[in-house]
Amino acid sequence: MDASEKQIADSLSKHAADAPSDARLLAAVHTGLRRRRNSRAIGAVVVAAAVVATAIVATHSLTSELRTDPQVSRPGPPDAGWRWESYKTVQVQVPATWTQYISGPAPCTTFANSAVPSIGRLNGWLSKNWYTCPDAVLPVNKRQPYLWFDDVQAPGTKHYDGGWTEETRLVGGTKISVLTDDDTLRRRIVDSARPITGTDYYGCAPTLPDQNGTGLTTKERITSAGVCEYWRGALVAGSNLAAGPASAFAQRVNNSPEAPPPARAVGCGNINQRTFVVTLHTRAASYPVWITSDYCTVDHTFPTDDGTTQRRADAITLDLVQQGIHKPYQPSDLFDPPRAITPAR
Repeated sequence: MDASEKQIADSLSKHAADAPSDARLLAAVHTGLRRRRNSRAIGAVVVAAAVVATAIVATHSLTSELRTDPQVSRPGPPDAGWRWESYKTVQVQVPATWTQYISGPAPCTTFANSAVPSIGRLNGWLSKNWYTCPDAVLPVNKRQPYLWFDDVQAPGTKHYDGGWTEETRLVGGTKISVLTDDDTLRRRIVDSARPITGTDYYGCAPTLPDQNGTGLTTKERITSAGVCEYWRGALVAGSNLAAGPASAFAQRVNNSPEAPPPARAVGCGNINQRTFVVTLHTRAASYPVWITSDYCTVDHTFPTDDGTTQRRADAITLDLVQQGIHKPYQPSDLFDPPRAITPAR
C-alpha cells in the first residue's frame, strides 16, 4: 500500500471511531458548524478501504461531461518549495511550509489557532458583526507571517514595530494582504499574485460552473483530479488530488445510487454548505463531478452530479475530497470569539 492509499484507508477508518451521531450533527448544523458524518456501518468502511487498495489499477466507468480545462490563462507550476493558493478571483504563491488555514479576520485568528505562518480568508459565512478583530497587529512576541485574502486592510503598505511590514494589494477585484518581517519574502509573495482570468493552477474558475454535459463513459485510468471548492458560487480554494483518492472517488460515485437530491431537514440553514467540483483527469480527457456538502439532508447523503446523472453519495465519498485545505475546520469552520466590529485599516 503506497502513501496515498494509506492516507485514504486511515481517513475511512477514522469515521468508524470518531464520527458524530446524527442528532449531534444536526444540532451542530444549526449553529453554523460543519461536522463529519458517521458512516452507516463499520463493515462499509472496511469494504471501502479494500476498494481503495485496488482503485489505482482497477478500471471503472464514469458517465460525465467531457471537459478539457482552459489552459490559456492558467499559470504554470509554482516555484520549487512553493504552492498556489486561490480565493475568489485571485491566485498567489506561498511557501509550501505554510499549511495553517484560518477562516476569520486578521490577525486575531492567527494567534487563536496556532503561532505559525498562516493563510487566512475573511469569509462571507462568518458574520463581520460577530467574528471580527479590533487589533491592527499582534504583539511582536505573538506575531507570525501571513497571507490574508479579502480582509479589511486598505491597499498600501503599513510599517509596524520590530521590522514588520504589511502590504495589501487589490488583484482581480480581491484584496491580498501579506505580513512579514522579511521584505524579500513579502515582495516575492505579493508579486506572484495574479487574477484568475480563465482558471487557476488547479483548473478552478472564479465562479461555480454549470452542471451540464453530453455524457461520456470511460474506462481509462484516473491519473489525478483538481478539486475546486465553492461557497454560494464563489471560489473558496483549489487543490490537486492524487491518483489513489481520485480513482477511489470516481469508483464510489459510480457505485452511489441514482436519485435526485434528497429532502432537507426543516429549519436547517447550513450556511456553511459547499459545492465541490472534482475534475477527474485521464491521459486523454477530463470529467467534472459536482458534490455538495449539504449536512441538512434527511438521509445524510450528499447530492452528486456528473453532468448527466444525479446520485446520492455517502460521507466517505465526500471525505475523499475534503482533504488538505478543504478539510473541515481548515479553513471553513474555524471561528473566532465574538469581538467588536473590525475597523478598516
